[in-house]
Amino acid sequence: MKTASRLLLCVFSFAPVFLIVSMSVQAQTRVDSFKRPANEEFAWQVPQLPLLPTELPQPEFRNLTPILLPAFRPYQFSPATILTPLIFTNETSVMLYQAINKRLGIRYRFFGTDDRGYDCSGFVWRVFQDAGASFERVAARTLWHQLPEASAEETTKFGTLVFFNGLKHVGIVRDAFTFYHSSRSQGVTVSTFAGYWGSRITGYRQAPFQLVESTKDSE
Repeated sequence: MKTASRLLLCVFSFAPVFLIVSMSVQAQTRVDSFKRPANEEFAWQVPQLPLLPTELPQPEFRNLTPILLPAFRPYQFSPATILTPLIFTNETSVMLYQAINKRLGIRYRFFGTDDRGYDCSGFVWRVFQDAGASFERVAARTLWHQLPEASAEETTKFGTLVFFNGLKHVGIVRDAFTFYHSSRSQGVTVSTFAGYWGSRITGYRQAPFQLVESTKDSE
C-alpha cells in the first residue's frame, strides 16, 4: 500500500515537467515546419542588386562652340553712345551731329555762344556754324521768322528746328521722340517730346542751311 502511494506521488511530481517538455517539443516542431531548406526550388530568395561600376565613363566634348556673353561697361551707356544716330544721309548731317555731341553737358549761360556756356539760340547758332552754315546769331523769335516752315515729314528729321513756349525757346530735332537743346537746368542735353516739352511746342522750321542756299541764289 505504501509502495503504490509512493508511485502515485512520483507520477504527480514529474507530470508538470513532462508537460513542459512536451509543449517545448511541439513548439519547436511548428517553428521548423516554417523553415525551408536553402536547396528547395521554392526557397525564399533575396533579390540581387546590380553592382555599380567602380569607374564612371568620361563624357566626350566634341565640336563645342563657346558662348560669349557681352560685357557691359559704364561708358557704353553714356549720352554720346546712346544718342548716336544710326544713319546719316550726307556729310553735313555728320558734321552737325559731331558739333552737337561734343557739347553735351556744357552748362547754360545767358547770351552764351561758346563752350563756356550756351543759351538756346546760341547753341543752335554755334553747332550749325561748325557744320558749315553761315547766318547771324539772332534770337529764337527772329530765327522763326527767317526760316521756312518745315513739312510734316521734316518735323521728325534730324536737323529741323523746333520752337517752344511762344518762340521763347528753340532746339534741334533728333528724331520723332527726342531733341537737342540748351536747358537752363541741365545745360546742353537731350530731352523727349513726351510730357513737359511736347505740350509746349509752338512749331517747326527747316534747318538754317536754307539761309545759306537763299543767299547763294540771290548773288
